Amino acid sequence: MTAKIAIVFLYIFMMLMACDSTIETTEDAQTAALSKDPKVLLENSKEKQRIGAYDEAIEILNMAVKIDPKFVPAYNQIGLILFEADKKNESVEAFKNAIAIDPKNLNSRLGLGKTYSMITRNDLAVEQYLIAADLKKNDPEILFKIALEYWYHQNLEKSKEYYNKVLEIDSSHTQAHLNLISVYESLEEWKKAIREIEISRQLGKEKKDSLVVSIAERKKKFILGRMNLTEEEYQRKSQPPFD
Repeated sequence: MTAKIAIVFLYIFMMLMACDSTIETTEDAQTAALSKDPKVLLENSKEKQRIGAYDEAIEILNMAVKIDPKFVPAYNQIGLILFEADKKNESVEAFKNAIAIDPKNLNSRLGLGKTYSMITRNDLAVEQYLIAADLKKNDPEILFKIALEYWYHQNLEKSKEYYNKVLEIDSSHTQAHLNLISVYESLEEWKKAIREIEISRQLGKEKKDSLVVSIAERKKKFILGRMNLTEEEYQRKSQPPFD
């Protein structure tokens, strides 16, 4: 009899736990469904995205744009979620929807540029980043993105131009210096490549970044090989003035 009572209590306990779980899930859904504030829905969607519930996140955002069809942050968030879910073509459309509402939205332009870059439409990525650079002038990171896309597209002169634009704003931008080495190598502008190697190495030492120093050293060996220079000849060429 005691064993039977214990089984009954265990069954009741399990049923209550299941009900509690169902209630919590239902309450979450109802909270999202009952909200009339697109901003609240946007935050709810971000939480769903955080745990990988992409479909639920997009469903919540669709509710937000039904309430406010011109709520650009919702379209941008849909674009980000689709990008993260590896649905890049759909991500493009979401960002385009945002841009159709607000052509000057910086996040929309950056999101679309990044998505185009990931599907190797570097020409289209550059277009978006150029617009973004006009919306937010003198931003070194946007200019860096432009330079990188031109590099991917093998427009070396433009890549060089925009990396140098970055350095005009931030002369200690290590990655721009490192990337310029490769650009100058491809253009066979050896003295400029050597200059960037030495600047990169010095910046690496100053910032205590051993990886940067290591990359600069590897680049140096490559230059030595391509130019058929001895270490002594390289040292002479690596002293200012470089030009």
